[in-house]
Amino acid sequence: MCPPKSPSQSEDCDSNPPRFDTRQYQEHILQRIKENRDRNILVELDCGLGKRVLTYKLITEQFPETRFVITVNSSSSLVETAQYLEKEYGGVEGLGVLSPRVQGFRREQLLRESRVVLCTPRVLANILKKGTLAPMDFEGLMINEVDTILRRVGQNRVLIQPWTYLLEFFKDNWIIGLSGTLRDDHVVFTQEQLQIRDELQTLAEFLPNVELISMNELADTDLEKFIKPTILDAASVKNPVIRATSLVIDDLIQSTREEIYRIVREETHQSMGKLPDSTRTLHLVLHELPISEELAQQYSGLLMTRKYLYGMASKSFRRYLHHPTIKPHVDIDRMMQDWPKITPKSIQARDLALNAKKTVILSSYLKVVSEIDQLLTEKGVQTFQLTGRTQDKQAVLTKFKQTKSQAVVILSPVGERDLDLPDADLLIICDTVNTTKTIYQKMKRSRGGRVVFLVYADTSETGKLRRLIDNIMDRYPWSSRLGNTTALQ
Repeated sequence: MCPPKSPSQSEDCDSNPPRFDTRQYQEHILQRIKENRDRNILVELDCGLGKRVLTYKLITEQFPETRFVITVNSSSSLVETAQYLEKEYGGVEGLGVLSPRVQGFRREQLLRESRVVLCTPRVLANILKKGTLAPMDFEGLMINEVDTILRRVGQNRVLIQPWTYLLEFFKDNWIIGLSGTLRDDHVVFTQEQLQIRDELQTLAEFLPNVELISMNELADTDLEKFIKPTILDAASVKNPVIRATSLVIDDLIQSTREEIYRIVREETHQSMGKLPDSTRTLHLVLHELPISEELAQQYSGLLMTRKYLYGMASKSFRRYLHHPTIKPHVDIDRMMQDWPKITPKSIQARDLALNAKKTVILSSYLKVVSEIDQLLTEKGVQTFQLTGRTQDKQAVLTKFKQTKSQAVVILSPVGERDLDLPDADLLIICDTVNTTKTIYQKMKRSRGGRVVFLVYADTSETGKLRRLIDNIMDRYPWSSRLGNTTALQ
């Protein structure tokens, strides 16, 4: 039977069939959801395994009469999801898209009259707060990237806005949450103590009577056939002046950290429970601790400076040597004599890319993106940049994919949002962050293949990357394989 078509589609189903195959693991998930129609559902399905296909099948085949509201996190995701549902998969009867072009009374009308509504959380909340629609006007709420509704640090409010309001509004409706991963933790302050909690534990509080369908239970299906393993490599970048600077900053961070712990223990008499034992978690809770604003700012500033040292363009970082906390501990004149004119990681990224056909390079800093672009262009390699300044990302990606010769696309964090790059042979990550999930999502942009993390030799960055890779291997064993990581030993 042909899937229902939207009014905008005139082709018959034989000339324009849905462009996806039925997979056993997807059918398993759909069956489990059907069996648990009386419970809220959380579905963990990794990147590239068809969350949009699941959405399409749920609203057209499994529950073709059910009124759903589907939320996505951004306007770009809204447009892309609508295109998939309407053009790639065959259309959805009664689909309404609350895009920025829909204004005024038409928004509420569309929400009231459409069987399936696609929208962002903020727009949905703004309409519902007018009070003309009630929970009984809807049946199901489907939340894409449900893990992002939680704050990384929560005290009075654990949910990001507007989810406190939306989950209360839909508390008696059927809720389905979809996510690529549900394996992170976050920090919660209670009246008694600080807690580091699993995000699933917190989500279950806001989605009572919830059924979890995780990647673990799909092992006995055909899942493995559709997962292309990602090989994790690390490349060591040696530079003695950057290493010397990192050692100074490390010592300052450690002494500041010890001072924070001493004050907290004296002020609270251990009443806060177990103090954070990781740099990331301590930084997250810093402004909730009974320490001076000056001390908190000093610690945050040192962490940020170290992050800049490992990721920023060398020319841009030099001014941070004059930071009042660092300046007394370094010989600035001597360091300036030996300071690299070109970022060592940029050179390493170029050299790695020269030995691959199609490469994706991720950097957190625009000047590094431009620097790598210039280094590769000088070698005659065709390059593409994707940053927040890029107007038409899909046009750039299409050119990259269609290029027959050697090509490299270089992305900033804003540029990489909502992008999949399965055509790449090599993905290079120039700088890491402390959040395992974020790094995993970055490396999954290429949907398998080889990922190389650049790391400054004999610095604390080596230890950070070692912990991150260990976490990735532990949390995502189905798609991660260790390659050459001797740089981390």
